[in-house]
Amino acid sequence: MNVDAYLDPKYGIYDYLMEQKKNGRIKHLGFSTHGDLACMTKFLEAYGKDMEFCQIELNYLDYKFQNAKGKVELLDKWNLPVWVMEPVRGGQLATLPEDAEARLKAVRPDEGIPAWAFRFLQAIPSVTMTLSGMSNMEQLQDNINTYAENKPLNDEEMKLILDIADEMIARTTVPCTGCHYCVSKCPKKLDIPFLLKLYNEAMVAGSGNFIAPM
Repeated sequence: MNVDAYLDPKYGIYDYLMEQKKNGRIKHLGFSTHGDLACMTKFLEAYGKDMEFCQIELNYLDYKFQNAKGKVELLDKWNLPVWVMEPVRGGQLATLPEDAEARLKAVRPDEGIPAWAFRFLQAIPSVTMTLSGMSNMEQLQDNINTYAENKPLNDEEMKLILDIADEMIARTTVPCTGCHYCVSKCPKKLDIPFLLKLYNEAMVAGSGNFIAPM
């Protein structure tokens, strides 16, 4: 169900949720979204006053690639705590190119590569919950050990990790500003920027399975 259905009063979704909260069946009402900034803004303008948190995909690769930074800033304006999904991007950030890992190890020799993803989140004040998918006991113990200490990235470390993310994206993606000038010249009238966006996402994710209908 897309955001327009949630906003359509004929479905009674908002009224139902507010009634359940009034009856005590819902203690804290929030929302989770993979939507873009425009989608989130539309939802918040309608229901933001009643929301208590928001869950978004947030990690250092998507901070600029999917404008997670802008989403965090939007939620900050609404004073909504940020809950995080995909902190290690489905395990993609658990290992990095050899040169990138060496640069991180030079700065924090005792820190594991997956831990950098969590230390990045610890540097964002509005993050209050991080949901990490773990597939074995070793990963669980590693995450527990990481969160035993609060060691957020400093400004220099933040720049380093975001530079590495930019390099990872640049290696696999096709640059596109989304100006749509090419569309008017396309004999098939294809939405070329949208198609490139899907291609880039598949390349960064390493699989077309990551693509969802927009």
